[in-house]
Amino acid sequence: MKPILLHYYITLRCNARCSFCTIWQDEPGQDANLSDVTSNLSHARKSGCRFVDFTGGEPLLNKDLPEFLRQAKRLGFITSVTTNCLLFPERVKELAGLIDLLHFSLDADTPEMHDAIRGRRSFHLVLESIDLALKNRLAPDLLVTYTDENIAALEGVIRLGREKKLMIILDPVFAVASQDRVSPQTHAQAIEYSKQKGVYLNRALITLRNGGGNHAASPLCKAVDATIVIMPDNRLALPCFHHRQEFVELHGDLDRVLTSQMRSDARGMQGRYPFCEGCHINCYFDPSFSYMRNRLFVQSMAAKLGYAWRKHVVFHRPLPLS
Repeated sequence: MKPILLHYYITLRCNARCSFCTIWQDEPGQDANLSDVTSNLSHARKSGCRFVDFTGGEPLLNKDLPEFLRQAKRLGFITSVTTNCLLFPERVKELAGLIDLLHFSLDADTPEMHDAIRGRRSFHLVLESIDLALKNRLAPDLLVTYTDENIAALEGVIRLGREKKLMIILDPVFAVASQDRVSPQTHAQAIEYSKQKGVYLNRALITLRNGGGNHAASPLCKAVDATIVIMPDNRLALPCFHHRQEFVELHGDLDRVLTSQMRSDARGMQGRYPFCEGCHINCYFDPSFSYMRNRLFVQSMAAKLGYAWRKHVVFHRPLPLS
């Protein structure tokens, strides 16, 4: 079974202090470098990966991000970047035309609430970044990490998306420790929002949570099958970033590592580790749904097709060229 997504953590540094995230509290270590990224991208593409998500931390803190993106596009990847926009206005010219799936984090319709959630004044920079992106051949989505606290503050975000012809992505906050931090009432409200034109929510994520998340006795997670996770210091992380138990040093030999016994053992244990009980981490289940043949697969595919239709046909945003 070939992986579809490369999660490439190019930095663990972050210039925000988000209330729902702990990455900024950790020791950041080194950033990914161009030589390693170029080699790993080539091997990952040969292994079957079609998407690469350059992530962090805040990915724009890595000075080489534009070159990473150029290398990925050269290899035929569909590229993805999510940013808090603190650096986007000063780097937009470097990124023009290189990002297929660009996400701007916007968590409320007022600067007071958004900035409080993000721990930095960034609301005004998100608004500035929207116009700059559209002028530079980039079509951002507005990514809302929703919680019980901010779900009622999304009306203005949805209006802004409609005005600018941008998709709104509703992303339920997740808990690494498995228990869902979002109430059923909040999820129900998010589902109602998703019925509006231009608002995307992968309903499979909610169905998964309503069923108690992953169950180790009958696992749904396909994190190792579906994704490759590379750390900034050039190590493969297994089974996933948030529950990384083992690391494999990469020396230009990602293709060998992907067929190693260690990764094979991790594949056999995916969804079965003790910490997998109740897990519902969005960034691993979203690609995992593509490997299922059940209700979750149907819901996920329906949501993605709806997203693509609205963004690329109704809003006339360019299709990924890769």
